[in-house]
Amino acid sequence: MSKFTNSFNDNKKIELLEKHFRELARKFDYRSAQVRDISIHPTTLIPYLEGLELREYSTDIKSDSSASDFVRLIWAYLISIYKVSYEKSGNQPGILLFDEPAQHSMGLHSVNKMLKELSSLEGLQSIVAASFDQSDAAFKESTEGVQFNLIRLPRKLIQHIQPG
Repeated sequence: MSKFTNSFNDNKKIELLEKHFRELARKFDYRSAQVRDISIHPTTLIPYLEGLELREYSTDIKSDSSASDFVRLIWAYLISIYKVSYEKSGNQPGILLFDEPAQHSMGLHSVNKMLKELSSLEGLQSIVAASFDQSDAAFKESTEGVQFNLIRLPRKLIQHIQPG
């Protein structure tokens, strides 16, 4: 088995990924641990906290850390990958898709920060599918100051048709 070694340029990209990841985790109000203690593993590119993969941080994330904080890390990680790819001419295709990113009772303030970040990124097509708890007030607060195109879908996309 051969040992893989990152090039100097690879290491610079990983450092940039870690920098963006930490910045966005702070921006999105991650609080379950000290953001400065999070690192990106140089071979797996997975975020680690004190030697543990953050995706394995807990078997019951709701008891050990905030489920909403875990979602904030997902946002930060995916957006950071895009940012590094854009800045370093990588091969991320320039699209991110989020399906109900405000799950786990996310604070609307954090959702707004994430949506603002997405809308500010040059070269990115982002698609966010969200119900905003069926609340126009939640939608308005989450999208305040965000540049976007809204596509409203009918209440039910799939309907059962009786034969006959």
